[in-house]
Amino acid sequence: MKPDPRLRSRVYCYYLAHPVPVGDWDAAAAYKAEELLIPDGHSEIVFNLGGAFERRAAQGASQASIMNESYVIGGRSQSVLTRDLNRVTVAGVKLDPRLLHALIRSPLGDFGEGTVSLSDLGDHSLLDLDHAVAQEGNSATRLATVLDQFFLRALANVSPSSARIDALVREIHAHRGMLSILDWIRGHGFDPRNIERRFSAAMGMTPKRYARVIRFKHHYHMLVSGKSSAEFLDGYHDRSHFNREFRSFVGVPPTARMNASLEHGTSISDALLDSELATA
Repeated sequence: MKPDPRLRSRVYCYYLAHPVPVGDWDAAAAYKAEELLIPDGHSEIVFNLGGAFERRAAQGASQASIMNESYVIGGRSQSVLTRDLNRVTVAGVKLDPRLLHALIRSPLGDFGEGTVSLSDLGDHSLLDLDHAVAQEGNSATRLATVLDQFFLRALANVSPSSARIDALVREIHAHRGMLSILDWIRGHGFDPRNIERRFSAAMGMTPKRYARVIRFKHHYHMLVSGKSSAEFLDGYHDRSHFNREFRSFVGVPPTARMNASLEHGTSISDALLDSELATA
């Protein structure tokens, strides 16, 4: 769902995922099936409206977390795998990390790649929003209205972000991640350590990592959209470089993604990314 046009610079989309109908629910099959979500650099607020699922990093043998509460993600720069434990209903907001940073007034870099439940975060406005979303979770239209109202109020009341960080984020997106961060910082006469610290607090990751994520998601989209290798390799030294980045972000080589040969019947959720980048 698209947000109010006045929010588009900071709020990318809303979504509502309804549970599988009772008659179609197969617990054994659901537990065997994982869903892969690739990184997009956004922050996210996920409202759990019922059920529980596992969430773990796609790379390495990380332990899965049981997600049965609403939570925030500071800024996702790696792929994650999810697996439903029962019939799950979730709603969510993908937003610019700078807006989340302004809302909760905490450095997003402290989150790392993890999540923080809304109850642990203790932000009263987000807890109130969680309650309002739970009441409207059966209607996409009413849900979008509640979220629009909340974020329009938030944008009117939060402090503006750093002009330097805003400029760097704009440049990273203008170059689709293919920007020399150090050259940009030095070219503007800024202190690299200061910029990195402030960027990490506002965006949840370093400028270099953020640029890598933005570059990768654009090239990933081109790859799965059937673009020529000359197009999706542009910005990488060669195919080996792209393959290493792909494995670093997704945990498997590109051939596994394109041949649908991921382990354990893993499915891939590209719907929100496709919607974001289709006209980019």
